[in-house]
Amino acid sequence: MIGLSKATRSQSEMRDVATRVCREYLSGAWKNISSDEIQVKRMSGGLSNFLYYVSLPNNNESNTIDDSTISTKRTRKESYHNIMEPTKVLLRIYGQSHGENALENMLTESVVFALLSERQLGPKLHGIFPGGRIEQYIPARSLTTSELSDAQISAKIAEKMGQIHSLHIPVSKEADWIFNTINRWLNNVDTIMNDIKNNNNKETKIQELQKRLSEVDLRKEANWIRKVAETEAYPVMFCHNDLQEGNILFRENNFVPPDLVETLDEEIHNLEGDLSPMLISCPKNKIEKSEGGTKQDVLNGNSRKRSLNDADIDINEIIGTNDSPETKEPELMIIDFEYCAYNYRAFDMANHFLEWTYDYTNNEFPYFYHRPHCYPNDEQIDNFIVSYLKSVNGTNEMPSLEEKKQLLEEIALFTLASHLFWCIWAVVNIHQDIEFGYWEYADIRLNEYFKAKAKYLEEKPDTKEFSDITSRRK
Repeated sequence: MIGLSKATRSQSEMRDVATRVCREYLSGAWKNISSDEIQVKRMSGGLSNFLYYVSLPNNNESNTIDDSTISTKRTRKESYHNIMEPTKVLLRIYGQSHGENALENMLTESVVFALLSERQLGPKLHGIFPGGRIEQYIPARSLTTSELSDAQISAKIAEKMGQIHSLHIPVSKEADWIFNTINRWLNNVDTIMNDIKNNNNKETKIQELQKRLSEVDLRKEANWIRKVAETEAYPVMFCHNDLQEGNILFRENNFVPPDLVETLDEEIHNLEGDLSPMLISCPKNKIEKSEGGTKQDVLNGNSRKRSLNDADIDINEIIGTNDSPETKEPELMIIDFEYCAYNYRAFDMANHFLEWTYDYTNNEFPYFYHRPHCYPNDEQIDNFIVSYLKSVNGTNEMPSLEEKKQLLEEIALFTLASHLFWCIWAVVNIHQDIEFGYWEYADIRLNEYFKAKAKYLEEKPDTKEFSDITSRRK
């Protein structure tokens, strides 16, 4: 297994690692490339993964064979001889993973990535090696929060969500991922809250949130949601579980990543410098420009706001082969499958709708905007549900009123689950040195949870019997 600390220690060592891995797992010109010719650039990514852009030199056709190394041995005819080789790839090297489920999660994520790649529902997988993998590099940018409400983009996201939900993946089919994750995180929350209490933290905002969290049993809240979902027998499908704008790539015609324009033809001079997040201005006629902003998930080793992913891509390799210039449908690709697992289908939808209201591009504290008024209206929700159900049902026929009503009921419950999930996530990450208002984010999600719960109980008072929870929050 490649040692991350060693692999990233120097330019020459990283070049050697990239050359060796690409030579072994890729074909064609990659087989003869030297570490002096290969182009490597460190890219920003998750805390537990190191991402590198790796490219053949522009004149690779004349540089792939070194005459001095040619022997008299007969050339081996490779089975991959006619395979179209990528000219640039994304090299992902895993960092150190911790926790009792670290290895299991890594294996599951690799299986999921491979299957989605094979089914053209994600970036191509060029190779898996001990310590990392080689992925397709896609010259695209993440969506902006405001673009989620674009009618065409929203319909396409719904279609992609339906495609993912229709997959049959060889992992556990039990709907316990979200609740197991919450319970695991809550063990850390207990420790954090005790530390705050024992250390007599003077910050008012921390004291207030600590007091609020102590007044409610988050485990009981999660168990109540679980009990309702199980009693109602809500559908369980393979879910992405974090389908927000940063995890959806948008490919525009002739798009060239701005951060790579100046580096493709250069020798690497500063391997340790991260590429800037690939969040450029919106396409023409879109609403606003979005910049920066990253919210890292330390426990799961990824960021909720991804900076970029992948690309040497043909239009037919974009997720959904019906994305065509003729119809001017948006070309989207779903990325980052770290949270993928079987889950209640409505979590994906409820979570996505809530992401319309959270914009992580604020360059000033708390480094996000909360805009509850941006939550989709009834018409937008209905349009999304119709596109989703058409995709899942594999038909162009309009879904029935009963189908739509059922989904709305599920979404109402899992709106609570989304707020609770990300509230706990934020609390667990408060000690990180990342510029993000974790306390503020947790506080907002907790407040929104209780608002949504009050509304839910008004509409479904019978579910109150599943819990004896009493909250002293206003």
